[in-house]
Amino acid sequence: MGEASISSSRDRLYEAYATNHAGYGNGEAGALIYRRDIRPALPLPGFGPVLDIGCGQGHLVSLMLADGYNAEGVDVSAEQVRIAWSSGLDRVRLGDYRELMNARPGQLGAITATDVLEHLPKPDVLDTFDRAMNALTPGGVFIARVPNAASPLGGRIRYGDFTHESSHTATSVRQVAAAAGFSSVTVKACPPVVHGLASATRLMIWKSVSAYWKMALVAETGMVRGHIVTQNLTFAARKAG
Repeated sequence: MGEASISSSRDRLYEAYATNHAGYGNGEAGALIYRRDIRPALPLPGFGPVLDIGCGQGHLVSLMLADGYNAEGVDVSAEQVRIAWSSGLDRVRLGDYRELMNARPGQLGAITATDVLEHLPKPDVLDTFDRAMNALTPGGVFIARVPNAASPLGGRIRYGDFTHESSHTATSVRQVAAAAGFSSVTVKACPPVVHGLASATRLMIWKSVSAYWKMALVAETGMVRGHIVTQNLTFAARKAG
């Protein structure tokens, strides 16, 4: 299959991405994840503009705007962007994130990408890291959530969306970030977020199950620390100041 045919196939899937896959959520789950996993890694609002690539319906952009950030988003799905506009969010645009990053060399305080990099073939993942490195101001940070290939349940995320092209691990994230020139990378697990009794119970069960999986990895590899077994992981790659 040629590149034109592959591109056409992707366009078919993305043009109705909300209807056929993402749904029309109100962003409550995203808000919980933002407060725990993303907001603590962001610089202060006055540090510089924030670009959310693959922003979908703009929930993360809205949360950052509410926190005082000069935030905007871009997405390739026209349907998702229309949903954002219909909610009154005008800081989301339809387009190619690569063009936006190229147009702002050294200007962005942060770039966020939740559930985006897995949609890219491997060469495009490294290219995105390179473009992020170029677009960030010194001390800026690239924050992303990706499927974790090291999770025993990682295939559920990796293959749950037909548009996914890749998965990642803490090791591979650090490898790509180093190749792009980032000075440091922090990688964190994404366990259930506690926001009530049911989620607290889920977290307790998860801790027990994940401890067993980690023990199995310790037994096989001899490595005692550093095992992340959640279905997703979040990383923050920082550019030297």
